[in-house]
Amino acid sequence: TGVQTCALPICLARAAIILAPLLLVAVLLPRLGPWLMRVDPLGKADAIIVLGGTMYERPLEAVDLYKAGYAPRIYLIREAEDWGELELEQRGITFTRPVDVQLETMERVGVPHGVVKIIEASDSTAEEAAHIRDLVARERFTRVIIVTSKQHTRRARLVMNRRLAPAGAQVIVRASKYDKSDIDHWWRNRSTLRFTLFETQRLLAYWIGLAD
Repeated sequence: TGVQTCALPICLARAAIILAPLLLVAVLLPRLGPWLMRVDPLGKADAIIVLGGTMYERPLEAVDLYKAGYAPRIYLIREAEDWGELELEQRGITFTRPVDVQLETMERVGVPHGVVKIIEASDSTAEEAAHIRDLVARERFTRVIIVTSKQHTRRARLVMNRRLAPAGAQVIVRASKYDKSDIDHWWRNRSTLRFTLFETQRLLAYWIGLAD
């Protein structure tokens, strides 16, 4: 049997069907990192709230915002305890937690004692939003600044706005300037690559209702 051929218009149509998605991916994929970053204009607020996830990168941005007069208080979210910490607690052994070190460091860089307060431990953005909602309702805050990392801003903004809207609070989401991730070339660095893919996955899960 001979090799089957197709008419030129049909061959071109088939090639277009195959190549179009590949070309679309090639065009859009490099923009994925910048697309994940979505921040709001700054304004005066009742509090600056630092989402968990980095030791100093996000807290330092909160320090700068406090010193610039954007809010009179800062809240840190305590990291969820790991199994080792729970074991030490059961043994009655005192130890220094990450949030204790953060507090001490923030005071050393100029934040007065008592300005920084602690929110309950959380291990997800949804849990953080729930604790922040309770805080906003309790303190009757009308506007809060949420500090996080570049590629986390879009998802954090969606989650925080949805959770805090019933409490009547406006959310201002800001990315820390101390996050040096090259989001324009996110695939070149392993940690930035992982963070980009993770945030993209979580956003998709959020949109289809599998994650909050």
